[in-house]
Amino acid sequence: MLCFGAIFATVAAFKAYASRKQVPYAKWIPSGIAFAIGFLNTPSFSLARLIGGVVEHVYRRKVSRDGGNDIRIIVVASGLVLGEGVISIVSLVLRTYGVGALSYFGCGTGLCGGCPAV
Repeated sequence: MLCFGAIFATVAAFKAYASRKQVPYAKWIPSGIAFAIGFLNTPSFSLARLIGGVVEHVYRRKVSRDGGNDIRIIVVASGLVLGEGVISIVSLVLRTYGVGALSYFGCGTGLCGGCPAV
C-alpha cells in the first residue's frame, strides 16, 4: 500500500506541476482520484464509465449539430454514471454485511459471482 501510495502521490504531484506550467499533455495524466475510484469500485462501474465516454465522444463527433457544444449528453451520461456508482457502493456495503442477491434468476450455471451452485 505504501508503494502504491507513493506512486500515485508522485503522479498527482506531476499532474499538478504540469497543469501549473500549462504543459499540453497535462490533461492526459490521470488524477489520483481516478486511481482511487478504480480501486474502490467494481469493474462494472469502470466499464460503465468507459462506455459512457465512448458514447459521448461518438455523439459529439457524429450527431451534435452545434460543433460539439451540446451539453445534454453529458448531463444524461453523468446521471447514469452517478446512478451506477451509487448502486455499486450500496452493493459493496450490502455484500460486506453478508446480504446476498434477492434472486438467482439467470444463474442457471452457478458460475456467477455470489451465486450458489445450482
